[in-house]
Amino acid sequence: MNGVLSTLTWGTWDVDAAELMALKSAEGSKKEAKRQLKGVPSARTNESAWFEQLLERLEQVVAVEYSKNPLRPAAEAPAPTVIPWSELPTGIHPKDGHLPLERVQKKRVQVDNLAYFLGQILRDGDRVVEFCAGSGYVALPLACLFPKCHFVLLDMKKPSLDIAMERITASKLTNVSVFCGKVDDYMELFDVGIALHACGEATDMVLEKCLVANAAYVLAPCCVGKIKHSELIYPRSNAINQALSRTEYQIVAKAADFGHAAVSLNAINIARRRCKSFVEADRNLRARETKGYQTAMYIMHPFNATPKNDILVGVPAARHHATVSSHALSKEQVCEALYGEIKN
Repeated sequence: MNGVLSTLTWGTWDVDAAELMALKSAEGSKKEAKRQLKGVPSARTNESAWFEQLLERLEQVVAVEYSKNPLRPAAEAPAPTVIPWSELPTGIHPKDGHLPLERVQKKRVQVDNLAYFLGQILRDGDRVVEFCAGSGYVALPLACLFPKCHFVLLDMKKPSLDIAMERITASKLTNVSVFCGKVDDYMELFDVGIALHACGEATDMVLEKCLVANAAYVLAPCCVGKIKHSELIYPRSNAINQALSRTEYQIVAKAADFGHAAVSLNAINIARRRCKSFVEADRNLRARETKGYQTAMYIMHPFNATPKNDILVGVPAARHHATVSSHALSKEQVCEALYGEIKN
């Protein structure tokens, strides 16, 4: 296999084999006793045993399915551009935020991916809320692309929204407003919710907000491991709740977290990426089970636009004009979409 995954940032996956052998035995320790009570594999087992048993159980009850991302061409070619970046008004392009060039390029690709799927479900006059919007690197280009829709930038950090307002003023955009507060503080009606890399439980809070509002969603989740103290119910779906306890789900969620540097593909790393796929599938399953949404999961193109490259799309039944892709990827196509070219 050729390709890379992101650096492993949790638990024993950061430790090489020699260090693992040198770890003090956990037998008889208080932590080991607690682990046994919770049904968690022993800390002395191979590191992959923490979640491989749980993956096997998940695969018996849930089929993770990715749909084809239309932005991914059939042959080698540059990623298509959805947003006319060179035509954007002053202050809207990521480069105007004085970001490093590499980050500017990746941000453009990430927003292009969200823009494509948003365009498939929007109607003129829709109110779109970007949750955890920061200073508007996502919503402001989208507001330029969809001038007949109104965009709300929601963030709890006022300094970030102050910067967003400066950008809005400089660009003379009239279809954008800001809201300072938490996800649960927003009480206005809206039609579509979007979020790029809302951390931890924030993605689940955004998704729940959309379900309550019967709003469509386009989400690119971020880290998923920090849910230990969350008041939300985990697993999110009934299907996975029947297979895993909350403690077991936390193990899968922690295994699913990735950093940003590259490491070689190996069995453990690939299994960890499968954990993330199950966590994202769990989120879409909740929308289907509780509200009858049409849902789909996609992989950003190109795959290295970000380590957190899953895209979740959900559409309520009332949004008759919008449909999600039914073109499921094969196992081989998923590997290519996730890691680039795969060679046996």
